[in-house]
Amino acid sequence: MLPTQPPLRLPAIALVAVSALFAFVVHATNERAAVPVYPEVANRINALRAQHGLRTLTLDGRLEAAGRFQSTAMMSSRNLSHAANGNSGRNRLTRLCLRMHAKTVGETIGWIRYRSASRQAAAIVRWWMRSPPHRAALMSPTFSRIGVGRRAGRVGRMHVVWFSADMSG
Repeated sequence: MLPTQPPLRLPAIALVAVSALFAFVVHATNERAAVPVYPEVANRINALRAQHGLRTLTLDGRLEAAGRFQSTAMMSSRNLSHAANGNSGRNRLTRLCLRMHAKTVGETIGWIRYRSASRQAAAIVRWWMRSPPHRAALMSPTFSRIGVGRRAGRVGRMHVVWFSADMSG
């Protein structure tokens, strides 16, 4: 008969604890890395609106989807335009306005060279605020909701990020 050894409880418990800790750290790191840029863009716009006595804009999923669609269309066509992929910007925004039962809709678009996610929101909002037509749209008191779309891609050898902020009132 072979001698029996006592069960290895302590090493097994330690192994489970280390595995759980590792899984938590990896999950937390991935969550931070996956935090979308678009809420930060809206937060920065809202901070500027509040500084000027304007109401803040509420995030809206339909406008976010419209912004994502527009950003994707611009990325696909490698073209910075409200009418990317042959779609008339005016017709697209008019249809959006009707679907949302909104009185008005507006859109700001732009692209920046790719940088870390934490710096993208600051860069695009800074760019928009330095452009009088974009600033006027973002600071318009007629808007009450916003959705931001973002798509990263390449133009030649340059990594860029296309943004679209769609608003309604």
